[in-house]
Amino acid sequence: MNLDPAIQYTKFHQYFSKLWPNSGAETVFASYPPLIQFWHILWLKFVQPTIFNVRLPFLIMHLTTFFLLYKILTQSLNKTISIFLIIIFAFDKSVFELSRSVRIEVIIMLLITLYFYLKSINTKQLYLGFIVGLIAISHLYTFPIVGVIVLKKILESSFKKSIPYLIAAILPAIFSLYFIDFNIAQLISQLTVQTAKHAPNSHNFIEFLKASFIDRFWPYYKEMPLHYFMIMGIALINIHDLTTKISTPKLWFFQKFSAELFAFSFTLFFLITPQYRYLPVFLLLGILFIRDHALWIKFTSKKYSIYILGMIALNGFAIFSARHIVAIYQRPERISEPFLSFLASNIPQNKKTLILGESIGEYYAATRKNCDYGLDFHPQHFNYNDYEQVYYLTKTKMPLGQEIGCYMPHQNEIPEYIQKFAKGGTYYKTTLWKINTLHDYQKITAPYLKY
Repeated sequence: MNLDPAIQYTKFHQYFSKLWPNSGAETVFASYPPLIQFWHILWLKFVQPTIFNVRLPFLIMHLTTFFLLYKILTQSLNKTISIFLIIIFAFDKSVFELSRSVRIEVIIMLLITLYFYLKSINTKQLYLGFIVGLIAISHLYTFPIVGVIVLKKILESSFKKSIPYLIAAILPAIFSLYFIDFNIAQLISQLTVQTAKHAPNSHNFIEFLKASFIDRFWPYYKEMPLHYFMIMGIALINIHDLTTKISTPKLWFFQKFSAELFAFSFTLFFLITPQYRYLPVFLLLGILFIRDHALWIKFTSKKYSIYILGMIALNGFAIFSARHIVAIYQRPERISEPFLSFLASNIPQNKKTLILGESIGEYYAATRKNCDYGLDFHPQHFNYNDYEQVYYLTKTKMPLGQEIGCYMPHQNEIPEYIQKFAKGGTYYKTTLWKINTLHDYQKITAPYLKY
């Protein structure tokens, strides 16, 4: 969904998105902090909006984060332990799945590691302030991290000396407001709705705790249970530090990464919905936090520590490898270009068109001004009568509409012992349906209009 505002801006030079259901997003988009949209808008000035082109820079950012993290870790750890930590981080399930996604967490982790690496080599404060400002416009959950970083900066020097840093930090926010013509009313309205959707919805505190500390991880982490205990261990060490240094809060606050990790952990586990996709930022901050911790130093001084780290690293690497071996077998089903050609050969090009359903439709519509893409479960801003033809992409059998064609690429036989690692969808058996009547369109979309 975060790609859509950039696609609309590239096509029509207007910053909006009908894809997002929040009221007002169809005229000016303010439903999500704008950093990832700014990146897409900039990048799409140089490349076509293909899946490969959109994903490639995120992979490069992801790998750059590993490099910067390694540079930070080796400032106080030996290379062997640093490499083990990088491998554990890189092959954590929530982290490696980002390597092929287009999520803001990739940018956030790059900026966090870039900030602390540049700070460690005494980079100019203007640059550091600007990076903090970029983190602040990446996602609302980064506000606690940014707040701690900025407060530390002010307390470490003085408010007066921090003014250039603070000015640089607010520049991204000012530009963001300028980009939407300082439409504060829409910003507040749309972000309020979006924030409410990501707030915990359980009124039972016990159920909420279960969802946050157990359901978030299970069954997601069933293939790598050691990672769950590692994450919980980092959180417990962080809480232990707070409780033991409660009488000396300044000492705790200035301990490396302790306050940043606690601020984000509190937000992650108590203030937002229990999503596993936020865990990579926690894991990154957690690794930065434990690298100089006395308990970590004591642990790594033991001979058995290398075997425990090796088990965790090997577990992650094995799951990563199995997933990607399966993906190689599935390559004929996963390549997007033949499927986009399938759509182009079955959809008349000279009519105003709406495509609902599978997200590949977004890439088809991205290069066609007379074609819109919509999510069937977010139909709020789409009107059937505004289009000459409406299509629906789905993998389920439909009792309505006209079947235009079913995509049937070659399927390789996957060895039975790795079949269970097949994750994510392919284009195999994706069917294109034409919705010929308003009645059929409403049958598909009406159940979602109340949301």
